[in-house]
Amino acid sequence: MKKWGVALGAAMMLVVAGCGEESAGGDDRDLRHSHISGPTASGWYPLSTLLTDVWMDELDGSNITVVEGGAIGNIREVNAGTDMLTGMAFASDFADAVAGRGSFDGEPQEDIMGIAVLYPTLWNFAVLDSSPYQTIEEAIEAGADIIPGQANDASSQTAHRVFEAMGYSIEDIEANGGSVTYNGYGDANNQLRDGTIDMVVQGGSPFVTGLSELDTQNPIRPLPITEEALQVLDEAGYGYNIEMSIPAGSYNNQEEDVPTVATDAMIIVNKDMNEDTVYELTKALWDNLNRFQEEQPNRGNYFDPELGYHGLVDPDVNMHPGAKRYYEEIGVVD
Repeated sequence: MKKWGVALGAAMMLVVAGCGEESAGGDDRDLRHSHISGPTASGWYPLSTLLTDVWMDELDGSNITVVEGGAIGNIREVNAGTDMLTGMAFASDFADAVAGRGSFDGEPQEDIMGIAVLYPTLWNFAVLDSSPYQTIEEAIEAGADIIPGQANDASSQTAHRVFEAMGYSIEDIEANGGSVTYNGYGDANNQLRDGTIDMVVQGGSPFVTGLSELDTQNPIRPLPITEEALQVLDEAGYGYNIEMSIPAGSYNNQEEDVPTVATDAMIIVNKDMNEDTVYELTKALWDNLNRFQEEQPNRGNYFDPELGYHGLVDPDVNMHPGAKRYYEEIGVVD
């Protein structure tokens, strides 16, 4: 009986210890997760690297790894909540995701919430400066070979919508002798540099990091979206901002502003992440606003807690409670 009692007591201690480890593991998982970003040649990747550095500096015991991703896929990954608990997305895609429309038609993503809306991303329809094409329409009519990003992601979705607003389908492009294939930003830029494709479609604020690097050796040129197409896009209700342009001087030989569409970039989080942890993540972001303005000025200069909260569709519902608590503390919530 004595041996049995000792064994039972030991077993109970193991159960208690095991429960303690599980609880700690739950908190640890929130602090040690992957943050899904964009391709390495995109602006999201260096921004995410800075963001996670800030988080790890401010939150004791945190270890957050940046991984490559893409806007729409990021939403699905963070919604799944397996390892990637935070990530980058577009506010317009987030609105589609929670409503179950667009790329998420019939598949509402019910386990994602927002932390902050950050800055506008402008879509660059870019060719080499040596290209004979002066407009998107000229490129399509002449049979251009185009890489609009990864399949079923925000850049390719935007490209398809712009082409459709101009009256073209993918079949029309192919019928003209052109092609639309899908690849990441880095590979696409290498192919643009080598002349194996004619145009890429990529998002930046206002320029794309990888295209800017290419521009130092092979100057590139963004092509304008026509006013007529911009109006069609606006009336379609996709959530694009049609009032912005890629500013002159964003690329070496770009002498004029180039009209395009823009969407707001944001940080998303799995809804089950600990409320206190999300509060600390949100606080760390805004407490270090100066770092983003100094180290990522093209993006950081847009950062504003008012946009951070109110730029999200229905923030009372879709902002994570931990983040909302922070915005309430600083007086942003009405």
